Amino acid sequence: MLHSSDFFVENMPFSINRYVYDNYDALHMHAHDFIEIVYVNRGKGIHVVHGSTIPVTEGDLFIINYDTPHCFYPYDRANSDGLEVYNCMFLPAFIEHLQIELPIMRGITGLFLLKGLYPEETGYKADLILHESLKKDFVQLFQTMHKEYEAQQEGYADILKMQLCELLIKTYRIHKDLYRDQPHPDAYKLELIQKSIQYMRSNFSNPIQINELSQQALLSKSYFSSVFKKITGISVFDYLQKLRIEEACKLLVENTKTVTEISELVGYNDYRFFNKIFRKITGMTASAYRKSFSL
Repeated sequence: MLHSSDFFVENMPFSINRYVYDNYDALHMHAHDFIEIVYVNRGKGIHVVHGSTIPVTEGDLFIINYDTPHCFYPYDRANSDGLEVYNCMFLPAFIEHLQIELPIMRGITGLFLLKGLYPEETGYKADLILHESLKKDFVQLFQTMHKEYEAQQEGYADILKMQLCELLIKTYRIHKDLYRDQPHPDAYKLELIQKSIQYMRSNFSNPIQINELSQQALLSKSYFSSVFKKITGISVFDYLQKLRIEEACKLLVENTKTVTEISELVGYNDYRFFNKIFRKITGMTASAYRKSFSL
């Protein structure tokens, strides 16, 4: 299991690399607690996922969701078919502070929800199979992102956020065009779950109960909890704490209120509990976090 806390550098929940499969023995099945977009840049190979084996070739694009055991392999140890992929790995938190409100971003979220809720129905084939007219555009975008990530010049994180948004929007746009005449029979469930997540984001400073969320989504408490964790990778409780601490981090930097006042603003009446959660998520106390930005 690849964990984001070990995989990404501090304050940078994003990574992109180009893999050429020159070390066959290093390949192994794995899962991760982040999202991965894999683009087959050259050659041919296979994608093993949940026990299924899918042939892959240049122009195939895969969206790998949380907790999905998988691995890409060349056809042979020598990689005679020249398999080469771009791996774009990220947590949604990397771009959520951009506060993009375009309707298309809700569609992108729906696409990820669909894959998380119904993997047996969406299958494990490539999410997009790009033809010649689109390959050049996507290859150029992946190359540009990879170059920016490797150079790490001033402001590179902000540029990568914009480029990731471009990648997501283009992916969704093509996906929507391909499947516009094939509405998913349970699409209404996706919207209900999505609304629950939006509700949490808008009301995280208030007491929120799982019963309340499950009733709004028209799902049982146990099923809602299971679906929520499958989609986000964490429990409802942990997701709520994450939202609160993210807002606390912003207020600690931008606001002059005391740490205790800020803890209350984001929904914590118990300061000691707030600091415990803050340290667990950020690795430091709230006071130390504020001090690190005042240097």
